[in-house]
Amino acid sequence: MFGVSVYLQDLEKIEERLAREYQAGFRSIFSSLHIMEEDASTYQEKLARLGRAAQMQDMALIMDISEESLAYLGLSFEEAGKIVELGVTGLRIDYGIGADKVALLTHEIAVYLNASTIDKATLAELRAYGADFERLEAFHNYYPKTGTGLSHHLFQQKNQFLQENGLKISAFVPGDAEKRQPLYEGLPTIEAHRTLSPYAGALELLKLGVDHLYVGDPELAAAHLDVWQGLIRGEIHLKGQATPGISTAIQAYLEAGDQNRVDEARDFIRLEKSRLLFGQADIEPQPAEARSIGAITIDNRQFGRYQGEIMIAKRALAADARTNIIGQLYPPFIDMLPFISGGDRIYIHLDN
Repeated sequence: MFGVSVYLQDLEKIEERLAREYQAGFRSIFSSLHIMEEDASTYQEKLARLGRAAQMQDMALIMDISEESLAYLGLSFEEAGKIVELGVTGLRIDYGIGADKVALLTHEIAVYLNASTIDKATLAELRAYGADFERLEAFHNYYPKTGTGLSHHLFQQKNQFLQENGLKISAFVPGDAEKRQPLYEGLPTIEAHRTLSPYAGALELLKLGVDHLYVGDPELAAAHLDVWQGLIRGEIHLKGQATPGISTAIQAYLEAGDQNRVDEARDFIRLEKSRLLFGQADIEPQPAEARSIGAITIDNRQFGRYQGEIMIAKRALAADARTNIIGQLYPPFIDMLPFISGGDRIYIHLDN
């Protein structure tokens, strides 16, 4: 499941925003009740509005809470289950809350624990207190400060432990529009995703077996909602610039989608049906050019039986007179190339 993040100070036109995001395929919302930039005196009013908006779209609403933030709502942890009356469907709880309280909560509402702090002792304690593990999941943090996100090694090591213990896992990628205050440096779980496009980060998290993926920053670029929608459906949508003179037949084929060959190549994405469709087209050679990462190419008649094969370069390559360049991916979509596997279905949208 894919989710968005909504913070209580960003509720302007929230109903319209969530309607668009639901239409794109997002089914869950993450928010927080313990962010210092929020005005705590308005928590209840704002949370109630967000809860109503979530219910209108039938979206889950997961709140990050602390004992202090619950107190602003007039609740204690023993009464935290009452938060469902405000439209909340799950609570994310960080370290410092006793296993006895967490176990009680699992019988009232879905509970998400900080994935990084769960260990064997945590799980043993929760079992001893009778926690309902059907309503218990693991939820990684996001990290606003550059350099503080998780390493791939720790992320995968922790997730292996969590999965072996039957826990589903949620994690964050940054957004593709304005980043969140106060640092405006993105909100990833994995540090390496901070400088990648969010589509690449999301694709990698899916490949790593994350169950629920959230966009940590509060805005999504309207122009690229189709890219998110594709990822949610298991499709990979790439965007770029067409080379002048590209045929309408080739462009239509790229838009319609094809899969990367299952015998995945080191240097290229190889579109499986391209030779079958364009192999008899007598493709005239064009002046040879060096192929940068993300270059989209078609083999011309000088390549013999490979004529018509369309590929995307995964690394910079020298010019080859047997290959014509027909387009170039934009940088955010170049970032996705390392995470495209054999058999993945790809849709390429080129501007003229």
